[in-house]
Amino acid sequence: MSGLRALILALGGVWLALPAFAAQWPTIRLCYESVALVPYTSAPADKRGAGLIIELLEAAAQQAQVRLQLHQQPWKRCIHEMRQGSTDGIFIAVWQPDRDAWGRFPGRDPRLGKAADPARALWPVQYVVIGRAGGRLSWDGQRFSGVRHGVGAPLGYVVSQRLQALGVLASESMAPPKALGMVAAGRLDGYVLEREIALDLLDQLQLQEQLVLLPTPLLETEWHLPFSHPFYAAHGDVAERFWRALGEQREKHGDELRRRYLNR
Repeated sequence: MSGLRALILALGGVWLALPAFAAQWPTIRLCYESVALVPYTSAPADKRGAGLIIELLEAAAQQAQVRLQLHQQPWKRCIHEMRQGSTDGIFIAVWQPDRDAWGRFPGRDPRLGKAADPARALWPVQYVVIGRAGGRLSWDGQRFSGVRHGVGAPLGYVVSQRLQALGVLASESMAPPKALGMVAAGRLDGYVLEREIALDLLDQLQLQEQLVLLPTPLLETEWHLPFSHPFYAAHGDVAERFWRALGEQREKHGDELRRRYLNR
């Protein structure tokens, strides 16, 4: 096996394939969400590949000379493992100040008021609101209108906290396919997902004619790979080297990854 997309299975998770001499490189254990986030952590049905983010991680690992051991859990379980120190890092995470309690983000310094560094992020993203075609739901960047049943989002995501703060979060949490079906049926006003994931799901579910993306994103941000506080305290040099490699590999391969996975 060779190339950015090579994967091999090993006990306890997935090891990104590396040359034989990499056996002496330090190992980083990473947890990521068990739901397939096409096209980021698994490939679209019409493409060959491991997923845009998985490819980016492998390229960065080779540059930084680290071995990555990946395993999947429900998102909130990944966060729990970070808190307990049973995993070294997680992806993909949006930074906000309350998340400093469980993770160290690149460039973040609470003492100086510095936010996480976008230059060492995984990927820039937009979270969009999906509504029913011809429906009353609208979002102007400040407030929602036309809300009767609520707007949903995946459990534990930053955007669900944003919806709650705006007073429109739906009372029931549900997986994206079920939620989008409810939006199409008029039983939920809207649902929030990352733009590319939303477009792929609408295509999979054949809901392109029934659902639309509202023109103003709910959130424009970056995805990060935070490390646990114990890992950073013990291996800060490894963490910094890997973050730097992520940024450099994103700049180097970003256009190619966009063409192959995002069709642009």
